[in-house]
Amino acid sequence: MNAKLTLRLDESLIESAKIYAASHGSSVSQMVANYFAAIGSINPNKNQRSPAAPPADDADSDEKLGPITRSLIGILKAPPGQAQVSEDDYHAYLERKYLGLDSTSQTGSPS
Repeated sequence: MNAKLTLRLDESLIESAKIYAASHGSSVSQMVANYFAAIGSINPNKNQRSPAAPPADDADSDEKLGPITRSLIGILKAPPGQAQVSEDDYHAYLERKYLGLDSTSQTGSPS
């Protein structure tokens, strides 16, 4: 159920918010709702999640993620017949791509 909330803000701030929302295909109301949802997913008492927040695999790293990103964790699965890609596999890929490192090299020198 939606309820009305009245906010008193500087006119220039309201106008900026309307322009930003329109340029992003949203509304000021939706932006405020998204913000409240984001801050509501973490209790003020540090490291305690609200009941609406998804469970965390690692509470410390999860604290750094936004609610949308947190909701996406684990949704990508490898197609049937293909091996699941691990975080180590991804790190090795990034090293090869950006540092030119050989995946078998343990020295860290470019190949």
